[in-house]
Amino acid sequence: MNRRSLFIGILLAVPMVTVYAGETCNPDSFSNPDLIICGQQTFEKVDAVLNEQYKKALTSLAPAEQSHLRDVQKNWVLFKESFCEELYQSTLPGAEAPIERLGCLVQTTTARLGELIGLQTGLPLDGFYKAASAIAGKDSERNLAAAIERLGGDEFNDPLWKTYAEGHCEMAGRLLREDVAYCAVRMRFQLPMNR
Repeated sequence: MNRRSLFIGILLAVPMVTVYAGETCNPDSFSNPDLIICGQQTFEKVDAVLNEQYKKALTSLAPAEQSHLRDVQKNWVLFKESFCEELYQSTLPGAEAPIERLGCLVQTTTARLGELIGLQTGLPLDGFYKAASAIAGKDSERNLAAAIERLGGDEFNDPLWKTYAEGHCEMAGRLLREDVAYCAVRMRFQLPMNR
């Protein structure tokens, strides 16, 4: 998807979301307008926490790492917007398109939030390595590397994703000594399932 299509898609989606911005979420309703309201409010909460953690991560890093984190974050934003916009476009003209886009935004933002917290604490928050160990332990024919690849799913060839993941994994390798190849698979594991 080119940047012009992405920009046009975002411009078309914004009026639909802002119509519902001042409304109250009714978590018991399954109507599209209520799902959009609740999805938008959830996204705003997750995005606010992400922004707080991004600022904390910046202040906890050395200046050279701060610059790298800024670049990675910009690449993540480009990826997130393109990834979720592509999902939105593929769902149009269906009325559920804004719901799908908001779900994608929440999930990709939550995944990024975990990465930022992980950079600060060194703790993997998604249980990926624990799940890989469990798979490797129960299947004597598979070792940990094979289990990790199995969990990560199919290769994801999106160039924006690769730029983001490579930059983040390079940083995680330096700061946390995480294997760069495993890092990329772990991050792929966190992508929304509808891809």
